[in-house]
Amino acid sequence: MRLGIVFMPLFVLVAACGGGPPPPSDPGTLLLRAKTHVGMPSPKPALLPEFSLYGGGRLLVPGESEGALQVVREKHLDDEAARSVYDAAYDADLDRDEYVPNDVIDGYLLVFTLYGGHQVRASTPERESGGRLEELADFREDLAEVAKGATEAAGTYRPTRLAAIAWASSQHPETSDVRPWPFAPFTGTRHVDGGLCVVVEGEAVREAEKLARSATAGTRWRTAETTWLVVFRPLLPDEKSCADLVVPPQG
Repeated sequence: MRLGIVFMPLFVLVAACGGGPPPPSDPGTLLLRAKTHVGMPSPKPALLPEFSLYGGGRLLVPGESEGALQVVREKHLDDEAARSVYDAAYDADLDRDEYVPNDVIDGYLLVFTLYGGHQVRASTPERESGGRLEELADFREDLAEVAKGATEAAGTYRPTRLAAIAWASSQHPETSDVRPWPFAPFTGTRHVDGGLCVVVEGEAVREAEKLARSATAGTRWRTAETTWLVVFRPLLPDEKSCADLVVPPQG
């Protein structure tokens, strides 16, 4: 059963059951996010959130990667559509802290974050899961449809901070594409979503973007005696540091 969002060409309607309080209009304030964390056996470090809605209808979603750089697409929802999605999140009971378990081994964690700091975490929700897991899987699909129908913004997203996530360390890489790491070392840094994290800021952001585009996902970066695979991941407006990329606990 769907959670109240009905999609029609060029706009969104919600079968309102109540909705939430008026949302902030600040385009830097997060209203609703859906984020998947993929662990073993096939980790995908520091994936961008699949849906991040901000005040004023600003919508940020993943784009096609460019080399080793994850890309953010900026889109827009009009006031009616943005409020509809926000209200639907309340009608989907996302205005609480909740963990919905599953007995799937080596699954993934889906996290919904709602304005006010509430997080609903679900272990591998699928359409055939039944119950609350199926409801959350449906809502995730609804948000994907919203993102598809949203208007492309005129400009591109220009991050002020870029996270570099290092993982799969090796002292003896099996590739000739090994480059020196030019930024802060990863040793002793915080472990986040799939690896060790450093943040690049200021003028170095544009340099890091250029470097990432010239590399591939398989490029290795050498620091001291170790090489790493590195994912370059723009931080979104509400994300300020590596701490914002830590995987929420299960249970």
